[in-house]
Amino acid sequence: MRNRLSRGLSILVILTSIISAGCASEGESRKQLETGYAALEAKNYDAAMAAADEQLRRAPGKAGSAEALYLRGRALEQRQANSPQQSRSDWQAARTAYQEALNQKPSPPLEAHIRCGLANVAYFQDDYATAMREWATAYERLDDPAAKGWVLYRLGICHQRTGNFQQADKLFAQVQQEHPNTLPAQRAREHQGAHSFMVQLATYANRATADAAVAALRHEGVTPTQTLDAQGRTVVRVGPMSNYQQAITLRQRYAERYPDAIILP
Repeated sequence: MRNRLSRGLSILVILTSIISAGCASEGESRKQLETGYAALEAKNYDAAMAAADEQLRRAPGKAGSAEALYLRGRALEQRQANSPQQSRSDWQAARTAYQEALNQKPSPPLEAHIRCGLANVAYFQDDYATAMREWATAYERLDDPAAKGWVLYRLGICHQRTGNFQQADKLFAQVQQEHPNTLPAQRAREHQGAHSFMVQLATYANRATADAAVAALRHEGVTPTQTLDAQGRTVVRVGPMSNYQQAITLRQRYAERYPDAIILP
């Protein structure tokens, strides 16, 4: 889920008006940020952070700092970590960068995207209250229809995960009505109407292997279900569970045996 959501909003080069003492300084700042955005587009996250840090070093607390901090947050948010511990560290560092960027009084367009980034990492950290607040605030400031569609969808996911299924379904319906034939609308349709959660543990090409896994789960007091996917493989799931936290707990219980387990919807 993290990857799907973190790629929902495109990387936008905002390059706000940078007010500085002279044209040369303004040009240098723009060039530095453009270099960082190019690295971000190329998924060279360390280079993007280096460009952001250089801008902050040259003009700490001055014009351009908010965007440099935003750039740093985006690089940390999107960087593929080698371990769950590193992911958590990157998310917290990104969250700090976004919060510092907001303290720099950014322009309204930039503020909207900073708040989207802050909502992203709060979502990854299961802090749905913050995610909903920041996405709702950002939504009013966004002028990009594609971004607004993703924000509505994500707000629906947050409401669904916190048990507010009626509001979630309203938001999913709104996404489909206002942003038809888009990826957010497709995903909203897949989530709409789901009022419980399943943990999909694994998918097996060999039916005998799946049966053995199911037998082991039943021996442990778990009641799994088996279904066939479009390729004829056996999908093993456990549930339904009435709240998202129960699903998280069960996934964590089997994390070592089933590291690729996912929560549905």
